[in-house]
Amino acid sequence: MTPNNVKLCMGCMNPLPDGEDKCRHCGYQKGMPHSLTYLAPGTVLKERYLIGKVLEKNSEGAAYISFDQEEDKKVLIREFMPEQIAERNESNQSVRPKTGYERQYKTALSDFVELSRQLLALERTNGIVPVLDRFVDNETVYVVYRYIYTLNLSSFLQRNGGELTWSQAKKMFLPFLNTMSQLHKKGIIHRGISPETILVDQDNKLWLSGFCIADARTEGSDVGAALFDGYAAPEQYSLNHWQGAWTDVYGAAAVLYRTLTGTRPADGSSRRISDDLCPANELNRKIPPNISDAIFSAMSVTSEKRIQSMDAFMGILLEEGDSHTAVFESSKVNLEVKKKKKRQKKARVAIWAMLVTFLILLGLMFWFLKVGGFLDKEENSRPAQSISFPDDLSSGANSVISADGVPDFVGMNADIVKGDSAYTGRFEFKIVEDFVEEDYEKYSKGTIYRQEPEKGTPMPNKGQVTLYVSKGSDKIALPPLEGLSLVDATKVLGENELAYEVIPTTDSQAESGKVFRTHPEKGEKISRKSEKVYLYIKDEGAASAASNSPSSEIYRGPSVGIKRGSDSDDDE
Repeated sequence: MTPNNVKLCMGCMNPLPDGEDKCRHCGYQKGMPHSLTYLAPGTVLKERYLIGKVLEKNSEGAAYISFDQEEDKKVLIREFMPEQIAERNESNQSVRPKTGYERQYKTALSDFVELSRQLLALERTNGIVPVLDRFVDNETVYVVYRYIYTLNLSSFLQRNGGELTWSQAKKMFLPFLNTMSQLHKKGIIHRGISPETILVDQDNKLWLSGFCIADARTEGSDVGAALFDGYAAPEQYSLNHWQGAWTDVYGAAAVLYRTLTGTRPADGSSRRISDDLCPANELNRKIPPNISDAIFSAMSVTSEKRIQSMDAFMGILLEEGDSHTAVFESSKVNLEVKKKKKRQKKARVAIWAMLVTFLILLGLMFWFLKVGGFLDKEENSRPAQSISFPDDLSSGANSVISADGVPDFVGMNADIVKGDSAYTGRFEFKIVEDFVEEDYEKYSKGTIYRQEPEKGTPMPNKGQVTLYVSKGSDKIALPPLEGLSLVDATKVLGENELAYEVIPTTDSQAESGKVFRTHPEKGEKISRKSEKVYLYIKDEGAASAASNSPSSEIYRGPSVGIKRGSDSDDDE
């Protein structure tokens, strides 16, 4: 249900006046056509989220304007629906891989789940659009983002003459670059920084949105690329090049180039063939030379020659004398690049040496077996034995099953884990559901918050792993119970998995058979694991039953058997 039974516009989730089907805010009209590839406006997921129209879509999936009916607020929900390798069953709305793409779909889905886990773990990192929830429905995964009232940077620039001065941009971009630096330190690479994925709020603060899996930001992948020409780094146009923090450095520098010059830079693909990027201060003479040089260096076509980190990029931008900020020596950037090249050269030499050694040993072993006649003796020939792993292992850090130990399941959705043959083929799972006393916002319902044994613990095949799965917050606001019969009151408590005790009262104002008052009072927070609700009722039968109860005078509702903490009485 929508809040207070108000009809909402499926285009913007603003209330519609009675009798009107066309929204005055966004122009959306009820019954407008929609693609059958995506969910129909008006769909409700998880009995909570009302889905509106598609706001944005790419090769990974779609983002819908939505409404959280429990919290009474707008949200943005992203659905994993890679239409190049998946399709929707029109009869039940479920998403399934296309024939022949089962493995690619499973790998991409696992990467999507891992990315959402990482974003949930960020909690409230400044400048990142927060992830509020994720869940499984329609046999796919949905991620719920906070809805922020913003413009994208492209629209913001259009409203401000097409470009900004360095003095104006500096105040906006330096905090944003610092946010990116913090993101990289947590192992997250965005790969899609552009004026479309950077949002500007009413305080001119920049927010980063548009997170996608790596395959959706790389040309030639099975999922299909969703690249922003002019802002995607050259290495994103090939499957044969490494991507890293330097990839986002290129994107951030390209956005800054566009912001200061009003001109979109040439796309990275064409620059690999003919690089004729014009320095920023040749397009706008007001741009300080050191800022133009920093942008130019951060947009080097060759990733090894490029500024390697956001910290280094910020340091060079802050070399301006009037910044009143610690100066970053540019020689450190060159030293960093040189060290990286040296490490890469050593790594390549080591790999070639190992490969040559392996081939020599393989040849010697073959010669020995041939000379010794082992290859000709049928009775001594045995099939080669190798460790077999499931074909559909994903590349996500949390999803790769190592032969050495138990993966880190904490933060993952339990349904995804239980439904993944890569895990179930290796482990037996015991699921323990309970309410979470702390970090319940981080570990929403269905999320694994603890595991036994811990990650990395050596374990043979089919060893048992206990997964502790969140049932949501331990704390709950007590529903209104006063005036209800004992049967109705205990039913409400049972549905909310709350323990209770009946306390007989002789208050003359109490109505027989009805709950007169409760402790705690309605609306107060109460722990489902360690506290109970006291029901004061004028009912001789209930009073007698309560006094004769063999279990510490506690009545329990339908939630019998739920694990609870101490039932010691509260002081009155």
